[in-house]
Amino acid sequence: MTNKACTTVPTEEAQKALQAQLDTLPERVAAMREKILEAAEEQDLNKLRAAIERNEVMPLFGEPGKRPRKFSEAIDFLKGQSFDGQGREVFALLAAILEAPFVRQDRKPIDIYVWPAQAVDAKLAATTPITDLYRFVTFSDIAKLDKHGRPPMHRVEIGADGTWHFFAVA
Repeated sequence: MTNKACTTVPTEEAQKALQAQLDTLPERVAAMREKILEAAEEQDLNKLRAAIERNEVMPLFGEPGKRPRKFSEAIDFLKGQSFDGQGREVFALLAAILEAPFVRQDRKPIDIYVWPAQAVDAKLAATTPITDLYRFVTFSDIAKLDKHGRPPMHRVEIGADGTWHFFAVA
């Protein structure tokens, strides 16, 4: 019996297409994405804190009434959202999300860049293998499928000015 991977490995062509898409990001959006990715890849809470505190306003993490209200509460909140209580799940989630294709949404007065594209593009989500969608889901949300059988995906939103606006379930 042969073991098969649960997720699709991006082809060289898909990787080139993603890089071409990333090359279209405004400089400030790309810089914030890189700061978050670097923190996630290194599992460095201080680097993640620096990315969060780079904003003038607190990014929205979690549901209203349950999210942190102060910058000083953000890291402890994210650690608490992680199944391991240390933030590793959050780091893995951020890395998977920001390494996926994105969509640009025109929200006056600025554009917002949203990762992963599947979180806001229902047609794309419907054609993406379910096992790939699970990369954008926390362990605690695995069983919470929507009416189409898709899990509740987290997403990241960064404004065209480089402001990190959102990281929570779409």
